[in-house]
Amino acid sequence: MNQVSHTLLRLWPLVRPYKSRLIAVFIFGLVISACNVAQTALVKILFGEVFEKRLTLIPIFGFEISSWHLPFLFPLLYLVWGAARYIHYMILIMVNERVIADVRVRVVDQAMRLNLSFHSKFESGSGGLMSRILNDTGILTLGLNFFGDVLREPLIAIALLSYMLYLDWKLTLVLLAFLPIFALLTRQISKSLRKYGHLNREAMEAVTADIKENLDGIRVVQSFNLENTMSARLKRSMDHYIDTRRKIISREEAVSPINEFLASNLVMGLVLYMMSLILQSKATGGDFLAFLFAAGQLQNPIKRLQESFVRVQQTVVVTDRLFGIIESTDRVPQAAKPRPFPTEWKTIEFRNVRFQYGQDEVLKGLSVTVNRGDVIALVGSSGSGKSTMVNLLERFHDPTSGDILIDGISLKEFDLEDLRANIALVTQDVFLFRDSIATNIRAGRGGIISRGQELSSDEKARIESAAKHAHADPFITKMPAQYSTSVGERGGLLSGGEKQRISIARAFFKDAPVLILDEATSALDSVSELEVQKGLQELMRGRTVFVIAHRLSTVRSANRILVLSQGEIVESGTHDELLSRDGEYRRFHQLQMTT
Repeated sequence: MNQVSHTLLRLWPLVRPYKSRLIAVFIFGLVISACNVAQTALVKILFGEVFEKRLTLIPIFGFEISSWHLPFLFPLLYLVWGAARYIHYMILIMVNERVIADVRVRVVDQAMRLNLSFHSKFESGSGGLMSRILNDTGILTLGLNFFGDVLREPLIAIALLSYMLYLDWKLTLVLLAFLPIFALLTRQISKSLRKYGHLNREAMEAVTADIKENLDGIRVVQSFNLENTMSARLKRSMDHYIDTRRKIISREEAVSPINEFLASNLVMGLVLYMMSLILQSKATGGDFLAFLFAAGQLQNPIKRLQESFVRVQQTVVVTDRLFGIIESTDRVPQAAKPRPFPTEWKTIEFRNVRFQYGQDEVLKGLSVTVNRGDVIALVGSSGSGKSTMVNLLERFHDPTSGDILIDGISLKEFDLEDLRANIALVTQDVFLFRDSIATNIRAGRGGIISRGQELSSDEKARIESAAKHAHADPFITKMPAQYSTSVGERGGLLSGGEKQRISIARAFFKDAPVLILDEATSALDSVSELEVQKGLQELMRGRTVFVIAHRLSTVRSANRILVLSQGEIVESGTHDELLSRDGEYRRFHQLQMTT
């Protein structure tokens, strides 16, 4: 019960904006309860009259109604009951949908803000995150529906029990004595459900991750004839999911027949008891039918509450998983009172920077000062710390120790959005949004427009200017829809060189003073690289540039080349200076010249 309460407390901030609607749900629940009791009372009055062969005028709410007219009240009661139930469920379901939408938005929003360490440590990757966002919230939807039962069914149960106590308090207390049996059964099944609920969600996460991996890697899968292998792996994941699902369903569905059997025994005892009272003239047929009708109606709210509590256990499981992301602290901390980013800064300094990922120390006391306008090339073997340096500069992570400063001010003192607005990034693995070319270029300044939204003439001019500087305008203008052309998912409708030039145009549109080029041309053929290099040369002009490259031919013109090895700067100088030494850079150069 504590876990259920904890789950409700976690969800309450999301539910609180709709509390007025929940009050309406509660009120309509009262109306439903009143209708249930009224139906039972009507049965008692009507059949009491019939059994006694007494057809008289009966006072109801100050009106005298003939016994012959009582049956006409049943359709009226059911009309009120049906309308109240319809409104009750409509409000509840729509609140539920809004809460689930809010949960999905919060999970995605948090995932976008969590640092790269979180994403790299998340075992099932983006497929696992998608499973939590889509599949787990689907389970949460069902759970919130059952929480609605907790608002309504107790009201119905209390109303019916009160009327039953009025009819025969001794018999009602005997029936209530059986409730602990139902509660014990529910508790035992709930414990088991929590255990298998976790396993089931993890299994679903693995299935989603496998599906996404198969689709994302379709070229590799087909190239290496892995279709059968990957299908078999997905089938194994699916079989594991089905096995855990079977264990959950078997426990959930066991509740109903057990309840029905226990309830049938109670009804049997009730009928025998009431028959004996009627034969002794201690009760009437109307009393018997009213009590039996009330007991029958009471069975449904008790059954619903029991099923709700059982199924809510899965809600507890998925809430833990979803809020594990929402409440994650793997975020780059924001300054409480951020300082404005200096417009006329002179230097960027890495001061004794160390960074540890897990047990591995990636950077080991790295210190270097970069002057504004410098082109700094970072060279070294894979895993030497090049990408980590630029990731720390954009604060995708923070250093384990040491600091990075701009004009003596720590990056941690700047607003994160302000810092990143001053840095443009062009990477080897270009990511384009599933939208138009214009929208992807405009995204350079944090502006993704809605599909179909018109751009101003000024924005169109700036987008076209950025594309021309990036040498992208010639191929764009040859397309039927030109700048309105959709690039497809991840830019799949464009070639590698075209995507790269769009990303360069995006950096031009951003017009940031610091530029990071992370292997920006390494995946291109010679012809595409030549076109892209033209755009890059224009983009680099007048900016402070960090260039990561394996091809040493691309870093010849750098003001300074930093050679990294195992997280340390082992050499520093120009291309000619480093070639004159018998060091790492010269060995890299000789190796590339001979291959």
